[in-house]
Amino acid sequence: MQKVCAKLQPLTLPLKGEIIIEASAGTGKTFTIGLIYLRLLLGLGQQSDFIRRLSVEEILVVTFTEASTAELRTRIRSNIHELRIACMRRHTSNPVLAQLISKITDLPQAISNLLIAERHMHAAAIFTIHGFCQRILHMKTFESGVLFKQELLIDETSLQRQATFDFWRRYCYPLPHQIARIVRQLWVGPEQLLETLSPWLYREEILLKTTHDIHESIEQQHSKIIERIKHIKQAWLSAPNIQELLEKSSINRRSYNRKNLPYWLDSITKWANTETVDYFIVKYLANFSQRELLNNSAQMEQLNHPIFQQIDTFLSNPVSLRGYLITLALKQIRCSIKKEKSLRAKIGFHDLLTLLHSSLHKPNGTILAKAIQKHYPVALIDEFQDTDIQQYRIFHAIYHNTSYSALLLIGDPKQAIYAFRGADVFTYMRARSEIRTRYTLETNWRSSKDMVNAVNLLFLNHENPFVFSEIPFTHVKSATPNDNLHFSLNSKIQPAIKFWLQPGNTINASDYQEFMAQQCAAEISHWLHASKHRKAFLGYIDNQQSVRASDITILVRSRSEAEIMRRALYRLNIPSVYLSNRDSIFSTLEAQEMLYLLQAIFKPDKKSILLSDLATSLLDIDSETRCSIQNQEAAWNSLVKRLIDYHKCWKKHGVLSMLRKLIQQEKISENLLESVNNTRRLTNLIHLGEVLQEASLGCINEQVLIRWLTTRIQKPDGNIPSQRIRPESSDNLVKIITIHKSKGLQYPLVWIPFFSTFREAQDAVYYDHQTFTTVLDLQKNTHNMIFADQERLSEDLRLLYVALTRAIFHCSVGIAPLFIGSRKQPSKSHWHRSALGYLIQKGQVMDASSLQSALQAFNTETTTVTISLGHKGKLWQNIDNHAIDVQNFNHQTLAPPVKDNWKITSYSDLLQKGKTTSISNIDKLLLKNLSIHSAVNKSNTKSKILECEQYTQHTFPRGAKSGVFLHKLLSSIDFCAPLSITWLERQILHYGLSQEWVPVIHGWIQNILHATLNETGVSLYNIPMKDRQVELKFCLLFSQPLTTERLNRIMTHDPLSASCPPLRFEQIEGMLEGSIDLVFFWEGKYYLLDYKSHWFGESISDYTKNRITQAMREHRYDLQYQLYTLALHRYLRHRLVDYHYQKHFGGVIYLFLRGVNKSDNDNTIYNTFLNSDFITSIDQL
Repeated sequence: MQKVCAKLQPLTLPLKGEIIIEASAGTGKTFTIGLIYLRLLLGLGQQSDFIRRLSVEEILVVTFTEASTAELRTRIRSNIHELRIACMRRHTSNPVLAQLISKITDLPQAISNLLIAERHMHAAAIFTIHGFCQRILHMKTFESGVLFKQELLIDETSLQRQATFDFWRRYCYPLPHQIARIVRQLWVGPEQLLETLSPWLYREEILLKTTHDIHESIEQQHSKIIERIKHIKQAWLSAPNIQELLEKSSINRRSYNRKNLPYWLDSITKWANTETVDYFIVKYLANFSQRELLNNSAQMEQLNHPIFQQIDTFLSNPVSLRGYLITLALKQIRCSIKKEKSLRAKIGFHDLLTLLHSSLHKPNGTILAKAIQKHYPVALIDEFQDTDIQQYRIFHAIYHNTSYSALLLIGDPKQAIYAFRGADVFTYMRARSEIRTRYTLETNWRSSKDMVNAVNLLFLNHENPFVFSEIPFTHVKSATPNDNLHFSLNSKIQPAIKFWLQPGNTINASDYQEFMAQQCAAEISHWLHASKHRKAFLGYIDNQQSVRASDITILVRSRSEAEIMRRALYRLNIPSVYLSNRDSIFSTLEAQEMLYLLQAIFKPDKKSILLSDLATSLLDIDSETRCSIQNQEAAWNSLVKRLIDYHKCWKKHGVLSMLRKLIQQEKISENLLESVNNTRRLTNLIHLGEVLQEASLGCINEQVLIRWLTTRIQKPDGNIPSQRIRPESSDNLVKIITIHKSKGLQYPLVWIPFFSTFREAQDAVYYDHQTFTTVLDLQKNTHNMIFADQERLSEDLRLLYVALTRAIFHCSVGIAPLFIGSRKQPSKSHWHRSALGYLIQKGQVMDASSLQSALQAFNTETTTVTISLGHKGKLWQNIDNHAIDVQNFNHQTLAPPVKDNWKITSYSDLLQKGKTTSISNIDKLLLKNLSIHSAVNKSNTKSKILECEQYTQHTFPRGAKSGVFLHKLLSSIDFCAPLSITWLERQILHYGLSQEWVPVIHGWIQNILHATLNETGVSLYNIPMKDRQVELKFCLLFSQPLTTERLNRIMTHDPLSASCPPLRFEQIEGMLEGSIDLVFFWEGKYYLLDYKSHWFGESISDYTKNRITQAMREHRYDLQYQLYTLALHRYLRHRLVDYHYQKHFGGVIYLFLRGVNKSDNDNTIYNTFLNSDFITSIDQL
């Protein structure tokens, strides 16, 4: 059937039947809804439309959030009021309302109708989808056949957790140790399992594709997997002449060469000969599947050997319990939740849709449909692109095949970005194909002409800009009044879109984010400085205003990206605010310190609690003053008396009144104003007071309130709106907001710094166009993963569209030739798989130079490309020129500053010949980390990935970032617990590494944990969490100026130092700071351990005692461990009553990680113990 697609004319649109209105970004969707609403109120239209006007109770408007509902209600009320006043005056400057008035034949009656409508807007039928369903089920109990007596359950989180924990206890706790360990590698506990299941828990329409039989037990499934692995091992061992067959074939000799082939075959054979106790599969097995061999054969030669087909079949089904457990858990948890809601007589939001949907599709469902139709003759469904199949079927069932009602579906499939909430753009596509009449809004009223044309240019560069042809991009026009809008900088009109290209062949994700964050901050600094000197303007040529910080918005995809951006802005002293924070107020530092305060006020006689209170940043008491209060009885008693007074105030007037008194008398506001994020912290404190006051109404005494606060801090919940961190004022601040949160909003100047990144589809969730069903393939079939990644790319493109169309004047975009994981092809990037790469490179693989050529198509008047060289930004200081009376400002010459040689230094600073160290006020907030960061070869400061044929610990990327990654792993894991594969995969993904590294790093970490560290036989595996301290920070105070002569004289008593040249540095006064990677307790002694990630070569044989000793000398780690030992010595002396160095200090261990193996590790560990005379001497420095 031919579909009608025409330009929408709101004043003449026929209001009957099912209609789709597609509204591109900025084309006035909400305005159009308001105009159609006014028409319906006044009964204006053609004769084929309704024969009577409708009341506000009869016009159904449905949207998808409470906020949108409130906004629509406000806008419609405002439109009604404006039109009523215009009718009374018989004149309006609004041309659209003037057209509307010209169609009214009886103005007095229209004024009366509008007044009634305005007064009854509180009863207007403007609902969320759930609100609509709830209302129908209440109103139409007879027609729906639903006796609606259940209480509505607002939040089902606690039910979900309870059901998941019950499942875990029932199915996972009883498992044998070996199977339990395998399950815990998938999910550490029920919380992680629930996190995996959450997206699918209420989407029962999703088809689960799996070969598992959920009627079998976990043990039976485990046995089947073990048997499969044993079978393929036996088949491999029985297969003859594999090497000979491959050598005679036309196989790719670059990959299957004389080095790799024997190594792969030997590795698989060794694996096949091991006992099968878990699901480990040697990665090289995949190289011998029939499919992989065919792909690597020059003549697409089919190699005739049964083992290759057997491997193909074996690898096509995942060797994991994950699919089975997800299927079983979804079934059981869904059942448990339904049963629990039934017992409690509760009903959830999702149940409302299910009940109405089932009622409408019963044999007598047409009766209910007609009843709804009669009550609401017209329905306007806003944001229809965010619907799902159940919602569409509800409205389609009500308004299908009728000439006496109208269903207007209003949305934009290009802005369908909420799949994570259950929105289904394929439902929109289906509706689009089924509904005969479509209209479009084609004029953008938001953005400048250049901005509109730039977006057109970018998205029309590809034949299918959103991957699927059912989501077309049509050319959008700009509104005539916006033709001359522009952003000018230094007297030059800026292009609408500016691409900032990071130089380099291929760049990893973390480098790209750090670089582009700095570029973004520097450019914003440039804009603000230019504006300060009247050189940056927005608006029309004859009506401009200077750029302000509040005009600038940075769009990000996640909190982590926002944090990177805030740090970059902070370094340039540019104030910013993050507007998408959904954290609970109880997850903040202020909540923890509030707990200490309340505990101290409740029990001022408890000295330990009171000391914790004194240490809070809210009171801002330095250590010297705290010590003075603690040692002076009068000062201590005065403090206790004040706390008792606060307690009396708490009991008499409530916690909020007490907190106000506390803030005033203890000058907490003044204390916070001197801290970083002072406004944020003060806002949090006031918010906490209000929440505590409300909670206190349900607490019988102060102790119960303290217990309530303790529980909330332990389990903060950001889903409770009243407990969510309140946004700061964005006045004169650069705004940072997620793209999802920005939808529907507009900003003068926009920066999108990180959109070159992408995350591959992790699950095979895809839409089957044959069955019109969403499928979750738990087997992760290769073809289905490709479908899933296509959908991921399409959503990324829609997200990009939303981001770009937020800008009114200008949008800067950071791009880079990104690579993901191992750099097997250094000249080729993976950028073509990102949204921007898909549009600009048209999905083609390119190197950096080809990318630059492709970008030249976008060097136009409206768009431009800049090769970013990472320019430094200037510190920004916003000065209010009216705040200072220059005439009355007396100046005076300041005396020269007193010379101060007192410094804070570090081990690495001491090694810089002839240099002293001083730090700024900002740097004083940050301790220098003397850990694995300084353990990289200085000749290799950038992260450099080897072009390796194999994945081993010796070919693992070198450089600082890899060192940081290894350090993070070792500082985060529990040495005594199994290492979670799922957790490890996330860490590897976060650092931009290939998943190929997972088994390598997993095995490597296991070897590290089991390596014998010294003659006592200790290994990290023996050290529980309670007996270790990671990143032990320290400050060493020099009692007198430190000179090279004094230090070198002491160091000669250490044999390693004696073999090194003397140190040279200028005299230093003050203190030295740093942190020790690991301190652990073993058999009554304390040991310090430092991780080193030096690369000595590509095999274990490259790691020898001589090479390690040489590295210790070259990097002067002798000085490092001497300082570490001194720091730990002083710490233990302070903490242990009977401390003696010889008795309690065990020694120093330097662990060179890349050389660790399963057997002999003598050549990868450096042990030493400084004698007590040495420690005594260095302690006197």
